[in-house]
Amino acid sequence: MLLTGYVQASEPGMLQLWVGIFGVAVPPAPQVFIDRQAAVPLAPAQFFPIRDFSTDDAGEPINHQCVMRFKVSDESRPRQIRIDADGESFEFASTSLPQEVPTLMNGSFNILLSSCYSQPEDLDGLLGTIVSQIKVQPHLTVLAGDQVYLDQPLTQHVPDQNPDRAHLLANKYYLNWLSGALRVPGLQSVLERAPVVCIPDDHEFWNNYPFAQKQLPDTWTDASRQLLGDTARALYEDYQIGGPPGGAGGAIRLDVEPLKMLFVDMRCDRDSTLTSLMGPKAVAAMNAWEKDLIDSHAAGKPVVGLLASGQALFIDPPQSDWSIKTFDAEMPNYQQFGVLQSTLGRLADNGIPVVYMTGDVHWGRVASGHDLQTNIALYEVIASPSRLIRVPFLDTAKEAANSIKGIFGAKAPWPRHSDPEPVPDRFGLNHRFALKQEYAQRGDQVAIVSFTRVGSGVDMQVMYYGISSDKAISQSVSTSRFELRSR
Repeated sequence: MLLTGYVQASEPGMLQLWVGIFGVAVPPAPQVFIDRQAAVPLAPAQFFPIRDFSTDDAGEPINHQCVMRFKVSDESRPRQIRIDADGESFEFASTSLPQEVPTLMNGSFNILLSSCYSQPEDLDGLLGTIVSQIKVQPHLTVLAGDQVYLDQPLTQHVPDQNPDRAHLLANKYYLNWLSGALRVPGLQSVLERAPVVCIPDDHEFWNNYPFAQKQLPDTWTDASRQLLGDTARALYEDYQIGGPPGGAGGAIRLDVEPLKMLFVDMRCDRDSTLTSLMGPKAVAAMNAWEKDLIDSHAAGKPVVGLLASGQALFIDPPQSDWSIKTFDAEMPNYQQFGVLQSTLGRLADNGIPVVYMTGDVHWGRVASGHDLQTNIALYEVIASPSRLIRVPFLDTAKEAANSIKGIFGAKAPWPRHSDPEPVPDRFGLNHRFALKQEYAQRGDQVAIVSFTRVGSGVDMQVMYYGISSDKAISQSVSTSRFELRSR
């Protein structure tokens, strides 16, 4: 039997624990200890089979997960967590969210932002090593999409049916979520660093989901795409959300005053007609988030919105139908993107600044937008990738060219990576936001986004960390401080 767990982000004063038990048909009841003291959950553990089709000789599922919730003190501080079950033990340290963003004299509220993790490109386990050694303690980890690449490598043979197809896909989660126990590189060290929010993007399914892809034979027929999508969605729910089936397609809401944060799934319920980005649960959550921000501001309270999803906001989308469906449909290609633009516009009309966080694009960038009507700020922070996927042949050629370049001078530190794209001039309905690039980062990376309380809002600063064995590259690089003030 193997045992693992991680803390999922929840409201201040609450510790929410995802627990996975692998290799037994009847999972034993876990005993959880918080700071060496036995802890009683708000409700008994209810396990659900992980839908990977792994069974014993009697056909019973042998891998299970549950979500347990514990009341803790309101203070945000490191807590030692131990899970015991049937003689096995798993121990790690995490924390819970603070109630409010501190003033500069008292520290900062820190978010670890990471995305796009290709486990085969992390053979030395550098992501976990560097994240574990970051001196700034994050209070929240946002995994902003592509935590797994279910469609990689392109040379893999994907079985036609379950259980074999599910076994292949689920093994990628298994290697990541239990990487510590299995002693392989993976995401376990990242999951342990702070309470986690997971947001899906296309590679939780396949590149440019839900569209068929020429390089992926298992997406060529409607029946195969349906099976692949259903299997991938089930695994995303079981590992990245937990609890009973059906959790995908919604949003997670967290408040650390004056930040009101919404983490939205804009991938699982996309359609292939370029109409819907979000399902009803996500739309309702976005409407409630907007209303809460406006109502709190009207009541005289300082408020700042934080929104996160799996794709970039300030980006020029592909224009032709062929490009959209062949390469990568961006959020602006969907009719429902107007809902998001309208929400951000109404918040600006009401004097409420917003910061948007994401990954996806394989480069890092901080960009600012200022509403030409109200001068309210809208910022975008991107950190991507944490470990870049390998493109067969093309990346080998890039590395070979870089080696030749090194004979005559300095090699490029990131020969396979792209420079950040230029920021478009405008964003929003009627092009109401004027945009500007504030900072750009190339290469494998994660970011710490720090907030401090100032008057009617917060200041934000972003620190990027290169995921490299070169210490000069892995040292943090900080942006200037950015003001987000409600008016």
